[in-house]
Amino acid sequence: MKKIIVVVGILLVFTGCKLFKESFGKEDDILKEVFNNVSDKASISRHTIYGRFLNLEGKLTKKVDNLSLVLASLDETLEYELILDKKEQETTFKTNKLINEGINLEDIKEGTYIFLLKEKKDNQELYYTLEKDNDYKDLEYYTITKNKLNKKITINFSKYEDNTYLKLDCKKESLPDTIYDVVIDAGHGGIDVGANKNGHYESHINLSYSKTLKKSLENLGLKVKLTREDDTKIPNYGDLSRVSIPYEVHAKLLLSIHQNSAYYNVGSGGVEVYVANNSNTKFAENISKNIVELTSTDYSTNKAHKIAPGVYLRTLSQDDILDMQHEALKEGYEPYTLANTSSTYYYIIRETGGIVSGAYVDDSNKEEPWNKYYNSNYGTESYLLELGYLNSSTNLKILLEEQDKYVEAITKSVKEYLEI
Repeated sequence: MKKIIVVVGILLVFTGCKLFKESFGKEDDILKEVFNNVSDKASISRHTIYGRFLNLEGKLTKKVDNLSLVLASLDETLEYELILDKKEQETTFKTNKLINEGINLEDIKEGTYIFLLKEKKDNQELYYTLEKDNDYKDLEYYTITKNKLNKKITINFSKYEDNTYLKLDCKKESLPDTIYDVVIDAGHGGIDVGANKNGHYESHINLSYSKTLKKSLENLGLKVKLTREDDTKIPNYGDLSRVSIPYEVHAKLLLSIHQNSAYYNVGSGGVEVYVANNSNTKFAENISKNIVELTSTDYSTNKAHKIAPGVYLRTLSQDDILDMQHEALKEGYEPYTLANTSSTYYYIIRETGGIVSGAYVDDSNKEEPWNKYYNSNYGTESYLLELGYLNSSTNLKILLEEQDKYVEAITKSVKEYLEI
């Protein structure tokens, strides 16, 4: 998505009329000027945050040939291209196709911004305010910790007289004790040992890697949370679970650490990073590349669900969905109605991103814990890292001896991705 940033003292010039004037210092004065000059309003059907990225979807009840999204404050104008679907009497729009792209909230400077749509028509610029057409909650975001500094961003619909508008407030604020930048999930634990080979248990290796990675990321200045800190089994769903923790601490990034295994000969094994459906895979590609370059391992030769070297995307198959439906009927509860062949297979990726990543584990099964955030419009950008195959003697030796190199590779990837 292309972004145009203009920093000026007086902003958003209408034909012969300035939308924001230097003399206007209060929000009410700004809003009065806005609503005196807008042409109409559009509706927002979806507003979400996934990781660091804000995205909007909505509708304008007229056909337009071009439309952009504007965030306007007293100090700057941020303008973003939109993806349009034009019909005879309606234009739908969205900020991006991929879930981990969009308006990067890390780029927002301090101030109060008003969201507007801008249409260029006959050498004129027409503006539209935005009203809410969904049941989602207001959004709250804390920026990635850099130099021990953070900003808090709130995004909510507000009222001015009889008009509704969407605004964003950004201000410096210390990170609360309960908020974290990154969550690291050490897979398995306790009686759930995962894969094992020659007395080496996946759950133990995962925990060791996760603790070392936590220290390494903290050395970058990041605030990092582990889903488990010892050899215990924690639930996948419900309170204090692998799924709920990233939501509760407002993490921007989740890395779930695992080791692989297979019933067949995998040769020298190799790394596999699993991603969410409809996502930009550059970060995952970089993790795999850095691991291959800094350790003695290689990319996995597994071809199933492979989309790039060392990067994998698995979604539910029709057989998976049928199996789920049969299991639900057998156990006496309603099948998960939101599950479909676009749903990411691995729950730790799918269920931690809310509506953005297609979470669907609701309370259909009243007897089991569920994801109470499945319909959240705020989610964590999540990845499943299968670092190697324990059933490969070659790969197991590398995993046991080169932990620091793996951690260095992952840390390097995170540093580059989060631009620390």
